[in-house]
Amino acid sequence: MRPVLHQKRITSVHNLGQTVLVQTVQLATGNEIIAQMWVNPKSFETVHARWEILRAGEGMSTESKEVPSLRGCVAYFGCGRSFRKALAGYPPLAVELFLGNVGALIQAETYLVSERGHPSLEAYVDYWKQFYAGSCRYYSNLDAVKRSWGEYVSARQPGTNLFNRFKTISVDDCHDGLLLRSSMADSFHEMALSFRLDHSGKELRGAAGAIVRAPDQVCPGAAEFIARLNGIQIQEAGREKITKLLGEGQGCVHLIDLTWESIELLLSAANLPPGGSFADRVQGA
Repeated sequence: MRPVLHQKRITSVHNLGQTVLVQTVQLATGNEIIAQMWVNPKSFETVHARWEILRAGEGMSTESKEVPSLRGCVAYFGCGRSFRKALAGYPPLAVELFLGNVGALIQAETYLVSERGHPSLEAYVDYWKQFYAGSCRYYSNLDAVKRSWGEYVSARQPGTNLFNRFKTISVDDCHDGLLLRSSMADSFHEMALSFRLDHSGKELRGAAGAIVRAPDQVCPGAAEFIARLNGIQIQEAGREKITKLLGEGQGCVHLIDLTWESIELLLSAANLPPGGSFADRVQGA
């Protein structure tokens, strides 16, 4: 087994009082990058943002600068278009990392209920039952849920640190093909995936995984859809297709995200000439 590629992302959300700091640090084989946002805790409007490439990979150069175009952008559901527009001219990875910050901020909102205009945690939970109904395994099966979201998150008592998320993706070159392993652990969830692929990194020959920690007993069942990925061609696996294969509203949005990020990493690294080796392509980058 030969290690080929490694990527780790560490995302955290900190309540600074007047603002909330959300940042993602990426440490990867080819680069080291930080995406930071300071947002208004009431409106979730971006106050200012920074983008730093500390170690540059292929097609990038080191830089450290403010991102004034994000100022005023609301970091919440539906912000993808405005963030992509604001980040035009930045590497595509900037969009991915800043939107990852938005996802973490939405998770941290559960500890900012008063700032967000909700009279209580219970009122916030009721709001989400309507707002997010049918969107994931948990909110599609509320009649089977044994533990409410409010009960689950109340077991954690944050100070200034509201939320943490760690994601790791690694690729190893084995005698019979490639082995991709990815995992995600955050303040509310934990899950892992493993993919076996041919040496080109284009055909998925084996997929397995599990949801280890989640809000309720209904959630781990979403991992049963992972087997549907077996046999797919990576180049044909768009985000919409992956979402459908992994159960859509009966699946887990975090598992879908982790799967797609794993596939995106393969796609970005496996742009091969005919007969090319994924491992050689990455090692030569």
